[in-house]
Amino acid sequence: MEKTKNGKNSRVVVTGIGVILPNTFSTGDFWTNISEGKSQLDFITRFPTDNFPIKVAGEMNTFDWRKHLPDLSDKYAKNYNTETLALMSAMEEANKDAGIKRGDLEPSRVGFIDSSSRASLSWWDFAWRKYLEEKDHNVFDRYSVLTSMASNPTNLTAINANIQGFVTTVSAACVGGHHAISLCYQAIRKGRAEVMYAGGHEFPLLQPLMLMYSDPLSRVMSLEKDNPKRGIRPYDKTRDGFLLGEGAVVLVLERLDRALQRGARIYSEILGTYSYNEADHAMRMDLTGKKAANGLKHLMKISNLRLGDIDYFCGHGTATHNNDLAESRAISLLYEGRPKFHWGPVGSIKPIFGHTFGAAGIINVAATSLMLKNQILCPTINLETPDPECDHDHIAEGQRKAKVRHAISMAFAIGSQSSFVSMAAPEF
Repeated sequence: MEKTKNGKNSRVVVTGIGVILPNTFSTGDFWTNISEGKSQLDFITRFPTDNFPIKVAGEMNTFDWRKHLPDLSDKYAKNYNTETLALMSAMEEANKDAGIKRGDLEPSRVGFIDSSSRASLSWWDFAWRKYLEEKDHNVFDRYSVLTSMASNPTNLTAINANIQGFVTTVSAACVGGHHAISLCYQAIRKGRAEVMYAGGHEFPLLQPLMLMYSDPLSRVMSLEKDNPKRGIRPYDKTRDGFLLGEGAVVLVLERLDRALQRGARIYSEILGTYSYNEADHAMRMDLTGKKAANGLKHLMKISNLRLGDIDYFCGHGTATHNNDLAESRAISLLYEGRPKFHWGPVGSIKPIFGHTFGAAGIINVAATSLMLKNQILCPTINLETPDPECDHDHIAEGQRKAKVRHAISMAFAIGSQSSFVSMAAPEF
């Protein structure tokens, strides 16, 4: 068993999952939706879409923060936006799921790394509209100095949870969640923390943002207007792009020996992380798949894994033409020369909650951890006619019981960034 210089056990495990997503407010809800393929996408109700190109999203309309934060005073809550309340709630649910109670942890030995690609954007949208439409100058009061900051949800969540170690917000588009996990993983491995929280939150359901992604010259968002549940079709020949979702997810990571000592439920072990910049096209992946394939090889090397050890790839699976194509080509290059029946399945859970940008990597790792724990692979829904170049095993038939020993979560982002996390099933 690997040790750090200070003699502490350096193995890192996931022991808690907290989710606040559309109609999904517990680990049980989350597992039901992803394992049974129950999409939470629906027609947008937040604003009229009659003359708007995007009709579907994953709206979090049934969220009631009081159910998750019963001790939070209205005095403070009235100054918090939904982003902050959702992230705080996800933290509470993660602790509850991990069996960690307030006072159980030494505050200085705990940290929180959160990911969001556009944190506070929804606050600015709300505040500016209120200022223009209602002439409410009070919207830019002393509290707005704090609430307008990208790091505000992270900071207030850490204060509420009495986390006194390393706390920060990372913004790296769709790979940010993996970056958060990597920072948490290294902090525990190097003995700087006993418990770390890796989080991700995103609230991108804003008309200006959607218009950017639905620009006719470079559209990557689906124009689905008839069947919202089928709006995202990863790897399918008829795929039309992604749709957006909102919410917050927090993972509890801790030292293996600490988790075993307290009898914690262990979902998965983090074996390694690898993030890199392709330095290629600013808006998409390297379409040859070569750089992603090399990145995956590097991850397996540092994780002490062979190709035959990988039983599942949780793909980025955005249902955009270029991403699905490049991702599939990378997997093909990885297995070059081997029969397809030797290839590990590649799935996507994007059709369930939509694309959540900065939270996407956290959601992928949460989902993969549950698959490793339950020894069931979740389906890639809406895949009926595979693109010939994406014709892998995508578990399109529905959930599948399987021997799942190791898995890799993949994430790719605008800005030429890629990131991977390797995990193992709990066998301790």
